[in-house]
Amino acid sequence: MLDNLTQTPEPATQDDAARLAELIVIAGDGLPLVVWEGMRQGDESLMDIGAARAARETGGFSFRNADVIRDEGEVISALVSYPLTEKTSQTDLATVPELFKPLVKLENLVVPSWYVNVLATVKAARRRGAGTALLSAAETRARARGYQHLSLITGDINPARSLYESFGFRVAAQESIVKEGWDYAGENWLLYVKDLRAV
Repeated sequence: MLDNLTQTPEPATQDDAARLAELIVIAGDGLPLVVWEGMRQGDESLMDIGAARAARETGGFSFRNADVIRDEGEVISALVSYPLTEKTSQTDLATVPELFKPLVKLENLVVPSWYVNVLATVKAARRRGAGTALLSAAETRARARGYQHLSLITGDINPARSLYESFGFRVAAQESIVKEGWDYAGENWLLYVKDLRAV
C-alpha cells in the first residue's frame, strides 16, 4: 500500500461514509466527537453517528460534497467542500451554540465563496501531494461554478497552514476559539481566503 499512490481525486460514494467520519475527526482535531456526543442516542458509538451523517444525501458533511483519493481502493485522503451562499442573520446567530458562533461569524465574512469544510489525509500518506490535488479539484469546481473565492477555517496550531499558504490562501480574519469540552491547545480560528480572480 502507498507504493502506487495515485493523486487523482474522485467523488466519494455512500460506502465511504465510515472513512469520511474518521477523516473529519482528524481534520477537526476531535471537535466532531464533541458534536456527535450531543447527538448520541442509546448505545450507538460516536463514529456510527459520524458515519450516518456522512452517508446522508444532503447537508454540508455529506458524501455528496466529498472528493477522495484512494490507494488500492481504500480512501486515504478526503476533502469536503460546498458553496456558502447565505449569511446567518443576527437573530439566527443568537441561537447557534457558543462552540460554533466564532465559526459562523467567520463564514459570514466570505459569503459568497466556495468553502472547504474538511481536508484530511491518513498519517501514512501525508506529504505525498494528496492535499494539493484535492484543493486543486475544489478550486476547479469553484471556478466552474463561477465563485471568485475559496475559503476555509482552521485552528491557529494546525500544521496544514503551510499547505494552505503554499496553495495561495491568506489569513483574512480570526475569532477566539470557544472550547466547551473540547481539548484543543489552539487559541484562535483563522479564516483563510484564496482570491480566484488573481492570475
